[in-house]
Amino acid sequence: MAPQLRIVARTNRVGMDRDVRLLADALTALGREPAFSHYRSINPLRRFYGRPRADETLLFLERVTARWLRSAGRYVLVPNQERYARRLVPLLARMEHILCKSRHAQAIFGALHPSVHYLGFTSVDRALPVATPDYGRFFHLAGGSNLKGTAELLDVWRRHPEWPELTLIQHSGATPAASLPPNVERIARYLADDELRALQNACGVHLCPSRSEGWGHYIVEAMSCAAVTLTTDAPPMNELVGPERGVLVPYARREPRKLGYNFHVDPAALERAIADLITRPTAEKAALGRAARAWFEANDRAFRERLARLSAELL
Repeated sequence: MAPQLRIVARTNRVGMDRDVRLLADALTALGREPAFSHYRSINPLRRFYGRPRADETLLFLERVTARWLRSAGRYVLVPNQERYARRLVPLLARMEHILCKSRHAQAIFGALHPSVHYLGFTSVDRALPVATPDYGRFFHLAGGSNLKGTAELLDVWRRHPEWPELTLIQHSGATPAASLPPNVERIARYLADDELRALQNACGVHLCPSRSEGWGHYIVEAMSCAAVTLTTDAPPMNELVGPERGVLVPYARREPRKLGYNFHVDPAALERAIADLITRPTAEKAALGRAARAWFEANDRAFRERLARLSAELL
């Protein structure tokens, strides 16, 4: 019998919880249903839920939590390079294997550990069966993050009052711009999931100029909806979107962020790319959307196949 798996991750009600659910569901489909241990804070000494057994294999998500290294015999990490602190690098030696969501992460951790493998990842399929995207509608899902390129988007929209309306989804606690352009609709109230999903499917152009991503759920979810997805031409974002299935915008500068980088999109290039999307024929945008959807389906299958193989070989 294969050893019990336990996922150890912080809970943040957004991306990390989504990572846990997706990985757990995929493992369960392979007959390897995992147990869970969550902690509510980045501080690993606060409020743990669930205690592992000595015979369990721990799957750390995002980072290694030092307190748990005395709890089990085998440790595996699925990291997010842009959130993995340099002070935690010595703990990598305790990992038996590192499974990476992107080739970018594989290169970073491959220089630090002898057993690093490309896993890839997947996202929730947000497509509605009867939805028809409007490729004249623009959408930006900022949530509560300050790493999604929201300020740059608002700056270019402010310079173009003639542009179509941009629908901005942003948590009420996030700091809004001093003044929103009149052609930006900011939705800061709580949206039920079916309401958000309807918007994701109705808007045919999703603007995702991220500075950094561990994986990029809001990018991949946009692609699942057959949207034209614009993102930053930097890793790992450009592993998800290519010119044959979306729009890449070059970055102007980068800065270190933990073991990864923040890539700041070039404002002039962003402005040109959006202007081009506004005037591009609908048929061309629909073709990009179909290619994005096809990539989403192929990537999801490939992730599950790699997980099955790596689970059998390494876990």
